[in-house]
Amino acid sequence: MIKIINKLRSKFFNLINKKIYIYKYRKNSILIKKFQYKKIKKVNVYKIINGKIFTNSVDDAAYLKNNFLIKEPSYQYRNSKNSKPKNNIIFKYGTNRLLKKYNGKIISIISGGAAKHNYGHWLFDSISRLLIVLKFKDLKKFDFIYVPALKNKFQLDTLKFLKINKNRIISSEKNKFIQGKEIICTNHPFEHRFDKIPKIIIKDLKKSYLKFAKLSKIKNYKKIYIERDYSKFNLNNNIHTYKDQRILINNHEIKNYLKSLGFKSLKLKNLSFADQIKLFSNANIIISMFGAELSNLIFCKKGTKVLEIKNNKRLNDFKNISIKCKLKHHQINLKPIYKSSVLQNGILYCPLKKLKTLLKI
Repeated sequence: MIKIINKLRSKFFNLINKKIYIYKYRKNSILIKKFQYKKIKKVNVYKIINGKIFTNSVDDAAYLKNNFLIKEPSYQYRNSKNSKPKNNIIFKYGTNRLLKKYNGKIISIISGGAAKHNYGHWLFDSISRLLIVLKFKDLKKFDFIYVPALKNKFQLDTLKFLKINKNRIISSEKNKFIQGKEIICTNHPFEHRFDKIPKIIIKDLKKSYLKFAKLSKIKNYKKIYIERDYSKFNLNNNIHTYKDQRILINNHEIKNYLKSLGFKSLKLKNLSFADQIKLFSNANIIISMFGAELSNLIFCKKGTKVLEIKNNKRLNDFKNISIKCKLKHHQINLKPIYKSSVLQNGILYCPLKKLKTLLKI
């Protein structure tokens, strides 16, 4: 049904809008004013005069000038990788939405579907882009900011802490085809690879947000265990149906053991952004499953011990962060009980013996 609606919508709008072509960047072009962000060689900031952005608010975004797609900042995720520009959804369905025009300069920090709801992707894929753009004095004055979504408290808090008024924020979920007098955007700052996040991005995020820990009233805990919320799962029945989720099946056992050692168990979804910053910046040891919660490692002090429980795939996203923050990071690699079709997920059982061994290191 959705496919039929998309086809009908596409036919209607294609009668109105022009065909889109791929624009290949040329040095003599007047389409883009290009800036070089020197500390990350492959990152550039682009200024598109009277530019447009079309997105499905999931895996594709097309930055447009006239009827050309500008390939550098545009993206089209396929199997968790950025595919070739010719695969952008705009070439399949066209610009099948009504265009909304904004009278001003728009900074775009949209970055694929995960940044709409995932704490880590929001920080590293989206907020990092904003911090890069704001390094340029002539770009600090802007009228609007175009974001993946605006429905989570951490999204509101991160922007509020940067003194960005909510009235200036445009959500890509509600506005999929927009135009501005100027569109300011970047290509992806680390080529969509979490295990390749540059040290300068980690440093910039920490410098921008660590100071807001003082707004939190939560207690300081030196030993914390970050547990996931399994309330929506019935883990007593047909557990194999959850094989594509990320579940620590003996979480209760692990939690009780760590409690006996003085650990505080916390579910971060119940805490504010300032609370999370404060907790991680004050902890001496942190134990957690692989997940977005560990993005907060950027706020830890040097030497903090981190025990990460994960499946046995080569996932070093957060170990990369720990190395760059000079943390003592250890991984417990476990084979999922059932084979999962999602690389980072699976139902895991963590033997207490493995945990006890690493706690002694």
